Amino acid sequence: MATVPSETLPELLDVKQVAAYLKLHQVTVLGFARQGKLPGFKVGREWRFRAEDIRAWLEAKAQGSGAFAERFDALWERLRAQAEAAGYGAEEVARLIGEVRRARRAGRVRARA
Repeated sequence: MATVPSETLPELLDVKQVAAYLKLHQVTVLGFARQGKLPGFKVGREWRFRAEDIRAWLEAKAQGSGAFAERFDALWERLRAQAEAAGYGAEEVARLIGEVRRARRAGRVRARA
């Protein structure tokens, strides 16, 4: 795959250029476009992508990981507070969570839907 430096992106990109820029396989880019996960549009039978839309999509994806961390921290704080109210200490909560994770990995406990 040829790489496309971000500074030299043309205004409109094809699947091959987007794949090179995002370091994804072309089939993945097509799948994301068809599913509406990647901003693009069809010109005849070919997909086209605006460079500014791809940059904005990438930036939104990068910021999304921060939102997960915030949700995780809030959940952990609620769990800690509830465990302490039930008489468990923070160290014991961490130990119990570790046990549940190990059990899930071993297939002994299923995740709740």
